[in-house]
Amino acid sequence: MPSALRAAKANGAEFVLVSPIRSDAMPELDAEWLAPRPGTDTALMLGLAHTLVAERLHDRDFLARYTVGFERFLPYLTGETDGQPKDADWAAGICEIEAETIRGLARRMAAARTMITVAWGLQRADHGEQPCWMTIVLAAMLGQIGLPGGGFGIGYGSENGIGNPVRPFKFPALPQGENPVKRAIPVAQIAYALLHPGEPYDFNGKQLTYPELRLVY
Repeated sequence: MPSALRAAKANGAEFVLVSPIRSDAMPELDAEWLAPRPGTDTALMLGLAHTLVAERLHDRDFLARYTVGFERFLPYLTGETDGQPKDADWAAGICEIEAETIRGLARRMAAARTMITVAWGLQRADHGEQPCWMTIVLAAMLGQIGLPGGGFGIGYGSENGIGNPVRPFKFPALPQGENPVKRAIPVAQIAYALLHPGEPYDFNGKQLTYPELRLVY
């Protein structure tokens, strides 16, 4: 991935880093740094999306041909359903990035080929599915999914294999045997399981119970 990013930079790509941590982008990329309040990525993307709609920069033909459900999302975005437009001013108050910066970024994204890439770490939080969903919505509104250098990617830094053939290999490890315990908990629930042993929780339409963990290996 680092070599590919350097090649993109050498080929004229511009980078915008959205993260509270500046070192999330390699220094040689010379990325513009936007540091939102942690956990407000979805609000920022909603502000971008609202600007695209308000200035008629979204790709209506792409949305009509290749997506389903935008007509349900649009009333929420414009505030028709709850009286609160999710515009750049609204987003600025949540993510602590200036409204005009949000509007300017939306215009730049619509004016040139844009790839939106987010880390899987965004979904390791309450309502963590929302930034991943909103990434795809925003990319669809730009209408560049499927074009070289456009669309979206999730987890490039961690997976490093998106779009590449998968080559199975054996990890260098001791024989694992078979775990006789078939019970499992969602990986994102580990903290809750440690804090609330024996208490019920909802997962995938079922009510389950946190185990009493005696050992973490």
